[in-house]
Formats: sequence, C-alpha cells, structure tokens
Amino acid sequence: MKVFVFGGNEGAGEHVLKKLAAKGHEAVTIAETENRAEELEMLGAADVIISKDGHFTNAIDGSEAIIYMAGSSLGAGEDQETLVDYGTVRKSLEEAQRHKIERLVYLSPVRTDESPESKETGEKDEPEEWIKKSQLAYTVIRTTKRVSKPGKEMITAKETIADSNGEIPYEDVAAVLVEALDNQNTFRKAFEITAGDTSIEEALDSL
Repeated sequence: MKVFVFGGNEGAGEHVLKKLAAKGHEAVTIAETENRAEELEMLGAADVIISKDGHFTNAIDGSEAIIYMAGSSLGAGEDQETLVDYGTVRKSLEEAQRHKIERLVYLSPVRTDESPESKETGEKDEPEEWIKKSQLAYTVIRTTKRVSKPGKEMITAKETIADSNGEIPYEDVAAVLVEALDNQNTFRKAFEITAGDTSIEEALDSL
C-alpha cells in the first residue's frame, strides 16, 4: 500500500517510516531539505518530496492511505506538542478526499489527560470533529505522554483512558499507527492508548 506520511520528520514519524517499510508498504513523505530527505529515505521512505513551505499536493498523489501526525504539523508554531495548524490539517484532508483517498489514521495532538481549556489551545481538537463528520474511513488516536524510550509493543487501548501519569514510547505509538492501517476494527473509531500489557494487535482487535 502506498501511504503518505504527514509528520515523518520527528517523534513517532521516523519509527512510522521504518515500520511501514518493514511491512512492505510504500511510504511517501515530505522534507524541507535534501539532506533530511536522504535521512528519511535511509529510514525507510520510498519517496521524499522536497517542500520548504509544507506543500504536499504532489506527494499525496497516488497514495491509498494517509498517516497524519498532527503534533508535527508544519506552521504549527514553536511548541508543536501544544499547537496544531488546523488550516493545514483541514487542507491536507480535503486534498485526500480530492484524490479519492479513503483511509486515514490520525494521531491527535490532544493528550488523554488534557483539560477542556488545553484542548482548545490552537484549535487542537477541531480537526477530530471535522474528521468524524467526513466520509473518510478514519481512525483517530490519542495518547498519554509520549516518551523517547524503547518500545515493547504492549499497550492498553480504550475509548477513554483515565491515567494522568501514563506514558507510551514513540516507537509503540508508531507501531499502533501502522497496525491500525489494515485493521478494519479500528475504522471510523476514536480511541486512546498508553503503555500496557496487551499486544498491539490484540488490543486493537478488542476495541
């Protein structure tokens, strides 16, 4: 499957590129420089489009699915874990529909333990509502705090997770995004994940 990865530059993104390649998918993403493009190709991207302004129309063409990591949105401001460029998110999803792409896996910038006031910062929660009203075969995923630790591929996945101290490695977040691509049990669902004691496949199958 040809998968456009928006946000492949950092955090979980690099792990997503590796895991897509390992599963035989063709990952396409964008980068701002030639050097970064070469690095992403070494990680597993089949194609990297150079785009200094975040323009992605050419990159998305021919893709069958999108993995969108909103915390990495270009133009989102200095604190990319807190703000999200809603305009960029909506533009990319409208572009997906124009290209007749039906499958979307969306990693929300909203953390599981955030207050309503925090969710409204930078319209962080707005894209989720737009996605749920769309015709896309979407999966919306929220996480507890993401950390740079080795992944164990063991998680807890529920509609709502009440754990203010929970955390999950970026590598496991990436594994969930990639596993969800083909898992029809996650289609048109929104759920939350954290580190746990259930395999990713089993956790997603039980939603």
